[in-house]
Amino acid sequence: KTEHVSQVKHIILQHLPVFQVRQDLLSGDSQMTNSAYFDNSQLELYHGRLEKRPQAIALRIRWYGLGEPELAFIERKTHKESWKGEISVKERFTLPPNLVIPFLKGELKAEEAVEALRQKGKTEEEIEKFRGLFEEVQRVVDVKQLQPLMRTQYMRVAFQIPFDATVRVSLDTNLCMIRENPEHGDSCIESDRWFRDPTLPVPR
Repeated sequence: KTEHVSQVKHIILQHLPVFQVRQDLLSGDSQMTNSAYFDNSQLELYHGRLEKRPQAIALRIRWYGLGEPELAFIERKTHKESWKGEISVKERFTLPPNLVIPFLKGELKAEEAVEALRQKGKTEEEIEKFRGLFEEVQRVVDVKQLQPLMRTQYMRVAFQIPFDATVRVSLDTNLCMIRENPEHGDSCIESDRWFRDPTLPVPR
């Protein structure tokens, strides 16, 4: 229950510190976390995950902090069969927010994004891994006609030893679920957006 949150934090803190990657994004010990989940009109990805179909994916764009995103994390989670000894996989890469729509529309080509990584001094192994995920996500967005449908938003506090995720605890509070597309008017994609216009009111 909400009234137990402080007590739970106190107990965990006796074993693990709060993990703070960027102090400037935190208000207190928690960080605002937004995840826009992509799907099509048949909710194909949602049902695939719900029924735990082999290789079912979830696709989301995540950003942190209040206000406009400073960096977009494109994330793909792939379900694997645990009874076969397989472990589900989470992969992600980052894009500047202004390149997300060109990426989703297929206008941003992998080679352009790769060139930017080369200039940052990334290794060829890192670049090839990025290229593979970039092209696969871009393809699935096009083939399955994916668009942002629903967002989760919450304050997350993470407990772990810095840069050692062997043991990690996340505690999410103030959870909201938001419909990305307004009931009346243009959808996000029609408005050249990848998440709901924050100036639009959100019905209860």
